[in-house]
Amino acid sequence: YLQSAGVPLAAYEGGAPSAGQALVVGPGGGRKLAADAAAVAAWLKAGGRLLAIGLDEEDANAFLPLRVAMVRREHIAAYFEPFAAGSPFAGISPADVHNRDPRALPLISSGARVVGNGVLARAEDANVVFCQLVPWQLDYSGEKMNVKRTFRRISCLTARLLANMGAAGQTPVLSRFASPVGQNEKRWLEGLYLDVPEEWDDPYRFFRW
Repeated sequence: YLQSAGVPLAAYEGGAPSAGQALVVGPGGGRKLAADAAAVAAWLKAGGRLLAIGLDEEDANAFLPLRVAMVRREHIAAYFEPFAAGSPFAGISPADVHNRDPRALPLISSGARVVGNGVLARAEDANVVFCQLVPWQLDYSGEKMNVKRTFRRISCLTARLLANMGAAGQTPVLSRFASPVGQNEKRWLEGLYLDVPEEWDDPYRFFRW
């Protein structure tokens, strides 16, 4: 394990990484891992997978075995073609990177294979994927439904990227088929939604879609 600010991160221990092992590095994490750059490079060379979320240029180049360039621009949306089944971006569409709360982001410009406008990218010679949208940086408190929808889509995007890297996830849906719903039961609130649904979440109520 690597230690970053006292938090253990799955990393290289001299052998090949396990199938479900992935390293996730968020904003500021690259600088904290700079001292362990050699270990990260060895782990990636052994087949490790790394998801970089919201890193700026200095952060990314502080610990990765590659150099990337970024440009800070406003991001609203990007277009790209569907990805093949074996791609680390399989199952991801332009709707997942649509930002309803436009803001300036460090977009990848070179040093990696750019997707769209640089909001997504992948390294050429390592299992490193960049996602410049950070779900937990979106404040959707109150009635900011535009931000709430963006938060949900980016959360799904993050989950899909991790799943494509082999990270396991669970859902209670299949196990519940064998158990009928009881009176006044609200198990649909657990395991299916990121947060409690509200009236505004129903598109038929107000907009007659």
